[in-house]
Amino acid sequence: MNSVASEVKKLQAGNAAMPVVISADKGVKYETVVSVMDQLKRAGIERVGLSVQLAK
Repeated sequence: MNSVASEVKKLQAGNAAMPVVISADKGVKYETVVSVMDQLKRAGIERVGLSVQLAK
């Protein structure tokens, strides 16, 4: 969890405009998703979104 932001920055390879989409299943606590989003924002990764699938 501590290395999420640094790993994302590596994957972006200097392309800060590349969006990051977080997709989590229902077993992941909301606070965990928010924590990841916070870490990314603090690392300067601005384009962060959530993938949402509506229940049928």
